[in-house]
Amino acid sequence: MIIPTFLKWVGGKRKLLKHIDKHLPKKIDRYFEPFLGGCSVFFYIKQKYNPRYSMISDINKDLIETYKAVRDNPKELIKYIKYFKKNHSEKFYYATREKLNKNKLIGIKRCAAFIYINKTCFNGIYRVNSKNEFNVPFGKYKNPKVFNEATIYLASKLLKGVKIVCQDYEKLKNYVEKGDFVYLDPCFDPLKKTSFVNYTPKRFSDEYNERMALFVAELNRRGVKILFSNNDTPNIRDLYQTKDYFKINLIYSFRSVGSLGKYREQTPELLLNNYNK
Repeated sequence: MIIPTFLKWVGGKRKLLKHIDKHLPKKIDRYFEPFLGGCSVFFYIKQKYNPRYSMISDINKDLIETYKAVRDNPKELIKYIKYFKKNHSEKFYYATREKLNKNKLIGIKRCAAFIYINKTCFNGIYRVNSKNEFNVPFGKYKNPKVFNEATIYLASKLLKGVKIVCQDYEKLKNYVEKGDFVYLDPCFDPLKKTSFVNYTPKRFSDEYNERMALFVAELNRRGVKILFSNNDTPNIRDLYQTKDYFKINLIYSFRSVGSLGKYREQTPELLLNNYNK
């Protein structure tokens, strides 16, 4: 199976799909994923189950608009990505980043710039400051692979008919029904105080985890099937291991973010589900 991810994303699940697959339900009729990121889990589920209805969402507007552009107008998107790739240089990168932050790029050209910046910034990190400005420095790659036409066209095909929405994850409560399947891959509880968590201007906090736990409990009460990823931390175990409806499964992920080699190693990750296969 080809997984047509066209973005780099911290915490992406592409390399973990074989482990995630072991914990998926036998049938998925209606699928929801409110923390979209790199979209690898959706692409996998779309091809394996072909759900009758799918909604994928995220609070990151540029991310969502880019997925819409891939779905609706891949040809024009590719035309603009070629322009950015052709002009690639350190100076051009910073000029493009500034235009994005100053909202001087709009429409499909902005989506193309988003992909270009994502594939040429340092380590493929998406990070913003308190002003919601993307502030990741230039990645010094000799020949960055900005895009692949076949990948974008396959992604476009798989996204056809899919509802793509920019919204907070709690809005999902307006759509889900008993028997629906939701995959949750939120910002992880940090393994250490300096861990990367800056996907949005608002800093990560314990209140975020507590709010998430209440949301998960509400979905469970409604009879929604949940698969939930997070770091194996005491905080997460305290929040969920006492919930008798959850099974806690341990898998290992390879973290590739970090300037030092010691941070590029296998890390235990929790995969929780509230259903029998």
